[in-house]
Amino acid sequence: MNKKLAVTTFALIFALYLVGQTVQARPEYLKQFAADPYSKPELRNQCSVCHVNPAGGGPRNEFGKAFTQAGLQITTQLRRNFPDRFNLDNAGQEGTPPVSFVEGSDAEAIVMIDGKKFIINTKEKTVREVDAVPVAEKMISQAKPAREMNPIPDNVYRQGDVRLINLPTAMPIAKGSLWTDFTHRFPYSDPLSSSELFGLDSLAIPSFGFIYGITDRIHVGAYRSPGDVGRPIMLYAGASLFDEQKGDPLSVMARIGLEGRDNFKRTFTTSIDATIARSVTRHAQLYFVPTISFGDRPLNSDPRFQRPGETAVALGIGGAFNIRPTVALMAEANYRVNEKARYLDVANGIRRPVIGFGIQKWSVSRRHAFSLVFSNGPGTTFSQRSMTRGLQFSDDGFQGLTIGFNLSRRLF
Repeated sequence: MNKKLAVTTFALIFALYLVGQTVQARPEYLKQFAADPYSKPELRNQCSVCHVNPAGGGPRNEFGKAFTQAGLQITTQLRRNFPDRFNLDNAGQEGTPPVSFVEGSDAEAIVMIDGKKFIINTKEKTVREVDAVPVAEKMISQAKPAREMNPIPDNVYRQGDVRLINLPTAMPIAKGSLWTDFTHRFPYSDPLSSSELFGLDSLAIPSFGFIYGITDRIHVGAYRSPGDVGRPIMLYAGASLFDEQKGDPLSVMARIGLEGRDNFKRTFTTSIDATIARSVTRHAQLYFVPTISFGDRPLNSDPRFQRPGETAVALGIGGAFNIRPTVALMAEANYRVNEKARYLDVANGIRRPVIGFGIQKWSVSRRHAFSLVFSNGPGTTFSQRSMTRGLQFSDDGFQGLTIGFNLSRRLF
C-alpha cells in the first residue's frame, strides 16, 4: 500500500472515529433510561440524568460515567448504586423474586413481593399473606434468594452486526425478529481519486437481504446481489449450536445456503459454513470461518454459460475490537486453499486472500449498525465472499482495496 493510499484510508477511518466519539445518540440513552421500569418517572425526560449540563451534552456526571462503564446498559448494580434515579422498592424485585419453601409440604412456597411474604399453595391454588397466617412463620425454612439471571456474562463480547466485513459473525438472531442485511461495494473505484470522492462516485454493487429468527437457535434468510456478479439469489438457514451469551465456552453458528444465478434460474451453488467465535474479554472477539462451496463458478462468468462447477474450500479468520462502547475496529482475511477454485485462467485469477478492515458503529439498542469497510473482494454471498477483484482484471493486493459499507437493521 503506497503512502498516499495509507494516508487517505487513515483519514477516512479517523473521521468516522470522531463521529463515534461525538455523535452518541444521546436521545437513545435517555429512552433506554425512560424504558426501564424502575427509573423514577419524574426523571425520564431529563438530560441531567447523565449530564452535568441539564440541557444535555458536554461532560457526564457520575451516573453517566457509570452507565458508560456498564456498557451502556441499565444493570441491577447500577440501580443499587444510584437510588436517587431508581425506585429501590421496585428495583429489588427484578428477575425472579426470592423464594423459600415450607417444610413438610410439597405444594407450598413463600415468595417475597414488595417487602411482604406470601404463601402460594399450588394444590389449593390459593395465595395468603404470611402475616395473616402466623403459624406458617414457624414452618419457613432458611430462605435462599433466587439466583439473579444475567442473560449475557460480563466477559462475553456482543456483536454489533451479522457481518464482520464479508465474513459472518455468530450474532444470535432472536425468535420472531426480522433483520435487514445490506452491503454496498465499489469494486471498480479508485480510492485515491478525490475527484470521484475516493471511489464513491464509481459503479457500485449493492446487495440486500432479510434474516428471520424461527427460534432463538434457528434462523432463515434470503439475499440477492446484482448483475455484475451474476444476479445470484441466495436462500439459507442457520443454527446456533453454541452461544457464549448463553454460557457456552464459545459460539458456533452453522449455515447452509443455495445460490442460483440469473435470479435463481441456473448455475446453482450449495455452500456450507460455520462461524466459530471466541471472546477475548467483553471488548474483543476472534473468528474462524471455514466454507465449502459445491458447484462454484467465477463471480463474473455469464450465468447462461454452464461452466463446470468446482468445489471451493475457503478458510477465513477475523477479529473485532471495541474502541468505544458502541464503536469497534474490524479486520479479516479469507483464502481459497484449493488452487483449482482460484480460477487462474479467468482474468487475473484469485491470487491473494480477500482481505478487509473497517470501523463499525451501532446504536445503543443494538437494533442498527453501520460499518465503513475496505476490501479487495466485490462479492458478499457465501461462495463469492472469498473471490477477489482479480477475477475482474484488477489488482487483488493491498492496492486493490476499495471502499464499501454494511448496514443492518432489526425491523422487529
